[in-house]
Amino acid sequence: MAFNWNWLGIVVWLLVVLIVIGLILDVRRRHLKRIMSQKEQPTLGNVFLDIAEFLVALAVVLGMFYVTFLDHVDVKDTNQIRLSYEVKPLVMQTQATQGFYVQARESKDKDMVQYYKYWTEGAKYSVPGNNASISESTQPTTLNAKNYPWPDTKKYDKKYQKAYVITMVARYRNNWRNGLGINAGSVATDYTLIRVPSDTFVKIVK
Repeated sequence: MAFNWNWLGIVVWLLVVLIVIGLILDVRRRHLKRIMSQKEQPTLGNVFLDIAEFLVALAVVLGMFYVTFLDHVDVKDTNQIRLSYEVKPLVMQTQATQGFYVQARESKDKDMVQYYKYWTEGAKYSVPGNNASISESTQPTTLNAKNYPWPDTKKYDKKYQKAYVITMVARYRNNWRNGLGINAGSVATDYTLIRVPSDTFVKIVK
């Protein structure tokens, strides 16, 4: 069984908490000592020491906060990210005289899509518009989808007659760098590319 590097991040966070508590207790000890010695004004050395300890505590907390919550790696960085793809053929739906593979729900802003709904064998899926897009005609990937690495779609175009969906899932690799941010093994992002022969196979719902 592989070692879970997330333990590294947990241990470091515990050390950060202990460091902050230790600095707070040290400041409190020195201030109590000053009060007991009946010194009304703190010395310049104590003031500088208080400021230094505050800056150290702030630096370690902000550093770990950034690594844990704000440090998002590039999905194309294969050293940190592991990509997986799932390809499924679409199943056509019919309503009245229209046949469609995808249903797109428009938002109030006509340039935005709230979500896409599509069907595969025995299943129905709904994905948010900001994590999916439709590819049609001769364009294998859309402008948004081009931000991500994709496998060669030509073989799928031929196999499924340009009616399929590719779901890409990017997971953080189990290494010390991702473990430090307690992200090892978790999903970094996902994206759904819905391929249709033409826009006539897309039903727009307002």
